[in-house]
Amino acid sequence: MTTHPPIHLDHAATSWPKAPGVVDAMARWYDELGVSADRGDSEASRSVADAVDAVRSKLARRLGMSPARCAFTSGATESINLFLRGFLRPGDRVVTTAIEHSALARPLVALCSEAGIGTVTVECDGAGAVDAQHVVEASRSTRPRLIALSHASNVTGAIVDVAPIVAAARELEARVLLDASQTVGAIDVDLGADAIAGSAHKSLLGPPGLGFLAVRDGLEITPHKLGGTGSARPSDAQPPHWPAAFEAGTPNTPAILGLGAALDWLAAHDAAAARRRALEAIDELRAALRRRPGVRCLGPEHGDLRLPILSFTADDLDPAEIGALCDLAGLRVRSGFHCAPWIHRALGTEAMGTVRVSPGPFVTADEVLRVASVLVRA
Repeated sequence: MTTHPPIHLDHAATSWPKAPGVVDAMARWYDELGVSADRGDSEASRSVADAVDAVRSKLARRLGMSPARCAFTSGATESINLFLRGFLRPGDRVVTTAIEHSALARPLVALCSEAGIGTVTVECDGAGAVDAQHVVEASRSTRPRLIALSHASNVTGAIVDVAPIVAAARELEARVLLDASQTVGAIDVDLGADAIAGSAHKSLLGPPGLGFLAVRDGLEITPHKLGGTGSARPSDAQPPHWPAAFEAGTPNTPAILGLGAALDWLAAHDAAAARRRALEAIDELRAALRRRPGVRCLGPEHGDLRLPILSFTADDLDPAEIGALCDLAGLRVRSGFHCAPWIHRALGTEAMGTVRVSPGPFVTADEVLRVASVLVRA
């Protein structure tokens, strides 16, 4: 019996398959290297250190940041927590948005309780899009110390126009933290934010269990995760310098090397063209889904401020039922709330969530359209 691999339409959660070369780069660590950077004096350790530095430089160039101020973490969640807890002080005010992932929303809620942080949440519209001008207006009236927001919604694909927000932050002497988990690797994220957090395993097409936090020169944050860094100094104090101060613990070296291969692959391919093809497939799927009575498609339908992500609901089927039907058909979609607790109030989907379809660069339009076929038969 021949089995076919599933069609992965959950790119917004994690990319699959990974970019060519990623698995080989990771396997090389397991098969040949087996050591971490700065954890010894062997030739292998020096080789790994050079390789990690090279990956750090490639990533920093993509972010528009200095490699010296780019730390590897376990993922965007750790990066955001490290920044918020290292930067915010009791009583600070923060402007954020209703599209935020739990990686930002939950730490902010916790800090409101623990440290008296005040937050203003800018609402999104019924398509799940945030108007940048509303963020600017809220910032001017609130005068926050920090504006913290996602570059794009992982539920609707709506991209936030970050440039005017950064400009307003400069005027107000506020800082901007950008969660670029959905966008880095897909679109330009070098937009002037003071700090950028993200993950390797989404549009960067790298491995899971790896993220980054990059912070501009002159912005100091206090380390809140302390431990071994491979420093040669016999000290029980955390090293104060970047990036070691924020890389406590044994690094995920195989994933870093895998990310390096993914960055090389991305540099050789046209991400804008891949995004256009995926958006065309999503638009075809939206049109096909709407032929079925009771289907509601969410998210922006036109313009450039969107990623190839489509959420939808059906009047007669729970999102979980649609997800199960798609799974039986060999289609990996995502049903539920997508770790974004606030946006569903605006979408009117707080009861059961949505079905989300998010193709990556290795999926064809015909494969995306199979989701509509599943619903037609249901």
